[in-house]
Amino acid sequence: MSAGQPTRDTRAGADSSPARGRGRPRSAEAHRAILSATLTLLDEIGYRALTIEAVAARAGVGKTTIYRRWPSKLELVIEAVGEVRPPLPTEDTGSLQGDFLAFQRGQISRVAAGPLPRIAPRLLAESVSDRELHEAVQRVLIEPIRTAIGEVLQRGIDRGELRADLDLELATDVIHGTVVYRILRSQGDLLAAVAPVPRVMDLLRTP
Repeated sequence: MSAGQPTRDTRAGADSSPARGRGRPRSAEAHRAILSATLTLLDEIGYRALTIEAVAARAGVGKTTIYRRWPSKLELVIEAVGEVRPPLPTEDTGSLQGDFLAFQRGQISRVAAGPLPRIAPRLLAESVSDRELHEAVQRVLIEPIRTAIGEVLQRGIDRGELRADLDLELATDVIHGTVVYRILRSQGDLLAAVAPVPRVMDLLRTP
């Protein structure tokens, strides 16, 4: 080895790559930490009390890191909620009961153990006096669910399982409203909330 050439540590386990310090998280890690912190705080204190400062502190990042990605609290919250919102395919199983069971399984497998069943009704309640929040919650959380329920009901009508003159909007309200009401009563227990849906469906069936 020539004079002045840096020596290399050849000990087992030695890593020649530069070590990462214990500073703030890197970009992708910070992004995930911010969204996770946002969901946690929404669950703990709700939308109105949530602040960018609180999210930054919980995520271990600076406020400027958040504002570079999301210009407003609303945009941050909507992306965080959208990340945990389950996909809404409506599988055609050949029967009304099978369609709803498949739909419920998809919902439960994605969100039952997380905070969304508690966050979603709370956001909707808090949006009563906030037009921008209300429109965003409707677009991201409410309308996709209503559309999926409507598709399942329409297939039931087409098969002759439901009355041909069924009011789809009202029937969707009855089913979705029952679930939301029971989520509120059970403090976010999605399993308890969806349990009565088959009985609600029986009320809509063709005599």
